[in-house]
Amino acid sequence: MKQQNGTNKHDLKLWAYARSSSSRPTVLIQQMQGLLADAERNHWTVVGTSQDMSTGRTLARMGLREAQSAVRQGLANGILVEDVGRLSHEYSTALRVLEFLQDHGAVLICTQTDMRYELYIKGLSQPLQQRATHNGIKLL
Repeated sequence: MKQQNGTNKHDLKLWAYARSSSSRPTVLIQQMQGLLADAERNHWTVVGTSQDMSTGRTLARMGLREAQSAVRQGLANGILVEDVGRLSHEYSTALRVLEFLQDHGAVLICTQTDMRYELYIKGLSQPLQQRATHNGIKLL
């Protein structure tokens, strides 16, 4: 979901977002620690963090709303997650979040998976590519 806009990874202002359906808070804590460690290792700037303890089936999540608000306000121009499944495992919900990022010229960086492969396997790459082409957005 990277958009070509002349920005390299070191110019990004990322919002770290963690989500887990586990009832154990340590799962979210470890996920966030991993994201922040990856950001530090790669010299990425993290401007904020949020997390949700939920299934991810809905967009009505406080942590996701915080991340989207930061993107909408220009505080962040990317979201950092472990994998696309942290947004949602459900096709339509994940697609809506990815379309939101696309609409705001924001990137998604996955630390634990090959995002392009994951989008392809989940059937998300083609609709996003078609939407980008329709809207005149060039994807990398």
